[in-house]
Amino acid sequence: MEASRAYVGIDVGGTFTDLAMYDSGSGLFSTVKVPSSPPTFWPSVIQALDAAQIDATRAATVLHGTTVHLNAFLERRGARMALVTTEGFRDVYEMRRGNRPQPYDMHFRYPEPLVKRRDIFTLAERTLADGTVQRAPDPAAMAALAKDLRAGGYEAVAICFLHSYRNPANEKAVAEALRAAMPEAMVGPSHEVCREWREYERTSTAVINGYASPVLKRYLSDLLTALREKANTRLFLLQSNGGLMRAEDAGDRGILSLLSGPVGGNVAGRALSREAGFPNLICIDMGGTSFEASLVIDGESVVQNEREVGGFPVLSPMVDIHTIGAGGGSIAWNDAGALRVGPQSAGARPGPACYGHGGTQPTVTDANIALGRLEDGCAFGDLKLDAGKARAAIAAFAEGFAMPGNQMAQGILDVINEQMANAIRTITVRRGIDPREFALVAYGGAGPMHAADIARLLGVGQVVVPRAAGAFSAWGMLQSDLVHDHAETVLMDARDVDWIALDHWFAEAARELGARLQSEGVPEERVAFERMVDVRYAGQENTLSVTLEPALFAQGEACGAALRARFDADYVKVFGHSNPDEAIEIATLRLRATGRSALDARTLLEADDAVPESAAPERTGTIVFDGAPRETRFVSRGAMAVDQVFAGPCVIEESTTTTIVPPDFSARIDGLGNLILTRAETAQ
Repeated sequence: MEASRAYVGIDVGGTFTDLAMYDSGSGLFSTVKVPSSPPTFWPSVIQALDAAQIDATRAATVLHGTTVHLNAFLERRGARMALVTTEGFRDVYEMRRGNRPQPYDMHFRYPEPLVKRRDIFTLAERTLADGTVQRAPDPAAMAALAKDLRAGGYEAVAICFLHSYRNPANEKAVAEALRAAMPEAMVGPSHEVCREWREYERTSTAVINGYASPVLKRYLSDLLTALREKANTRLFLLQSNGGLMRAEDAGDRGILSLLSGPVGGNVAGRALSREAGFPNLICIDMGGTSFEASLVIDGESVVQNEREVGGFPVLSPMVDIHTIGAGGGSIAWNDAGALRVGPQSAGARPGPACYGHGGTQPTVTDANIALGRLEDGCAFGDLKLDAGKARAAIAAFAEGFAMPGNQMAQGILDVINEQMANAIRTITVRRGIDPREFALVAYGGAGPMHAADIARLLGVGQVVVPRAAGAFSAWGMLQSDLVHDHAETVLMDARDVDWIALDHWFAEAARELGARLQSEGVPEERVAFERMVDVRYAGQENTLSVTLEPALFAQGEACGAALRARFDADYVKVFGHSNPDEAIEIATLRLRATGRSALDARTLLEADDAVPESAAPERTGTIVFDGAPRETRFVSRGAMAVDQVFAGPCVIEESTTTTIVPPDFSARIDGLGNLILTRAETAQ
């Protein structure tokens, strides 16, 4: 580790941009929170760096998460693009799988395709299922295609040919021709982002990559240009798999960082799980615009190799994060006499009514301050909240329901809390996971305010509010590793596997990925590899990933036996039974290369604050809990001694967030500086 390098994590949200920094020279930790700067967002990154005094005189590594391209995809603001596919397969993308995910919902509709049929082009080429090139694309046909695409004014072109996951030669040839003819356009062949089978899913992945990448590339280009003034700064982008990649390499592969923003919190939760002794965590991030929920099980993140985003399948490793539109800025509205909250958000401008920037619609933040959960006049950076404006907005809205303002404020909180609890049930109860076996780790500017209420709804007995919870996602980025994944579908009967040949495949892939990590500045001794194979019972559609140690491959049949035993055991864990006599198949080979970070969680947890939390004198105020006003203590987190118990109701205040401790909870600080909330009926 360099003697004087600053390691900076930056999480850009829809409302605020959070910065967490560790200075390896001084050993001090600090945070910064500034308003985000839509629609371009990168100026708020520079503003946060300026506030942290990162300039050309300081060596800095910036680890960044952004949702700029995810939002562009979800809001249909991506690139004007075309799709090129094999002749005779023009309709693969629009036909999807032909199934009905919700067979009893007569109103179900698939989302509008990102590429219209008129923008789908074909070429006469063919690669067989075994990878044999039966017909290469004709140069004259490629030239004619390039001419048509140039005339169409496309910003991006996705290419997805039949069986290119086995042999990408035809895709490579067409991509090279189009890049030469259309240097201004982003050309994305499917094999560069996905070497897996399933034609529609691979096509969808290539299309989303082409649709979102130009947005990300413009953003990163603007940010990198601005960072050149900070001459000694390196920029890395967080990927959806929880690892980092160089920003310079990320622009054409936006699919790899689609969940870049929310993943940082799960990475931080994983680190906290290992260091603080919480093996199972439900990680919840509530900011100004959205709410994200994810799991850490036995100290590990839950990663899916295939998932759906925005109604479209994506074949790319992603931390399993469930997102809904629920944040402090979520707007309450009247739906024909029913109270609804979100997903619309007031954002940063004008923001909630209490911001005083002209907002008039009641939001979740307005409900909190109206009920006394936030102090009138409390400040977040240069923003000072006005309880009077919040109460006026809620009272005006409550007239439509003929109810008092306080009752409406409580109703807004009840609705948003239930929505967030339901989001957590989606990734727990609906998958056979009991949330009562987990602790809840709450972060984001608004997460700790609602965590206890959500825990009660789920039957969870313990809530963890980590240090600098308002910037926890940025904190997680500080300990993210450089990670590259490589996958290739092979599909073979496990009884016929040549384990030595597979060993060679993994070794060659390791040489490639290892060289890439070393070119990114990771010393060879800090590079690690994980070998995985996707396995299924013969005739099944879906697979489970099984990890195999490199030494097993030289043992031939013993490797096959180990694979079989591990697959059957994992199958029992997931489905409650196994079929030991059924033949199994290997579908896909996967290699993960990790360049371990120079930082670790323990270093960050034990670092002193550059600006210690204030230890302001305790005071009392009135807060409404479940319709009843209660005299409540307001305590500075910096004034709490380790293991000193504070019975609810109380409010724990700190620079990045506020934690509400209801009457049926108590709070204490543990030895690592985490704030632990315990429900009375579960207290030891």
